[in-house]
Amino acid sequence: MLAAILQEIGEPKTWLESRVYLLLQHLRIEEPEQIDLHRLCSTYGIEIWELDGRSRAHAHPTIADRYVIAVDERLDHTHKRVKIAHELGHLLLHVGVQPHSHTWMIDWQESQANHFAEHLLLPLFMIPPLLAECNRYQAPAYLAERFQVPLSLARCRFDRVLSRLHAKGLPVFW
Repeated sequence: MLAAILQEIGEPKTWLESRVYLLLQHLRIEEPEQIDLHRLCSTYGIEIWELDGRSRAHAHPTIADRYVIAVDERLDHTHKRVKIAHELGHLLLHVGVQPHSHTWMIDWQESQANHFAEHLLLPLFMIPPLLAECNRYQAPAYLAERFQVPLSLARCRFDRVLSRLHAKGLPVFW
């Protein structure tokens, strides 16, 4: 029974979550260590450049129909991964020039890109099997290490797992 509930927790609950999980499934990404953003971006013809400045996505300056994700080189590895995933979300989900949009549209696109990054970097279907390797108090740090993400993001995703467990009537302590 617990195995079935843990599997159900990892099933997508939103359109965006299901799209990201289909992408991961298509690329046969099943383990945290397989989430290689450079490989994923190259699949779409997107180059990743490091620069001293604000992270952003834009058209390639010399190659038509290609894009670049520029990521701030001053960020640590885990925060770079979040920025790259966020900008990839913009490129895959959004059309148009954001600065010319209304404030509410910009906020919506930013929120959607943040959720895309969360689903891509810490897919919920990968988390339950890993929880057997640690206790509740160690889980966020363990997930942050395995998925190579900031601890704050790992805590957020772990809280999502706990709330889905709670919604199923299971105790959220072990």
